[in-house]
Amino acid sequence: MNLQSLVVVLLRLISLNFLLQVLYQITPLLAFEYSRNFNRQDLLPYVLLPLLVIVGLIVGAALVWIFTMPIARFVTRGLPLELSFGALSLSDCYSIIFIGLGLYYAATYFPSVLNWTYYLLRTAMSDTGTSWQQGVKGYDVSQAFLPFIVGIILFVNGRKWAVALAHKQLASPNPAVSTQEKEETKS
Repeated sequence: MNLQSLVVVLLRLISLNFLLQVLYQITPLLAFEYSRNFNRQDLLPYVLLPLLVIVGLIVGAALVWIFTMPIARFVTRGLPLELSFGALSLSDCYSIIFIGLGLYYAATYFPSVLNWTYYLLRTAMSDTGTSWQQGVKGYDVSQAFLPFIVGIILFVNGRKWAVALAHKQLASPNPAVSTQEKEETKS
């Protein structure tokens, strides 16, 4: 494992975390604003500016993901490239990041999911019909459930995505990746 590969993994973690926060914090807020002001004639200021901000943030996260190698080269210039992590390969590092991030989101938001689940079930059972839905704010519920679901997806699929991402990174012409790492990932 070399230093540039580690910086690439960390930058991609930051990019992924940033993208997930945009998707589960800002996007539901925009959807809530849109639904609240749906009948207004001057809807453009309520939707266009937040939509542009969301698109800009998603593009920013994608640019960090795409340009991780040049950023890693810039950050590690003048430093020795080889690091000793024992038998960890690039796919192992990505696995640790994906599974760790998934576990973090799942564990952090699990109490909120339990709380909301209990509240929603209790409220639904106490009222007849759909009148119980008026007291429930969709934005607040999504703030708990979306990160939890994303965490479970990352935790379950982390190893598979890590291996695919490591193979893709190692297949690209990259002087920062040593031949030893390429051999370790193939095996």
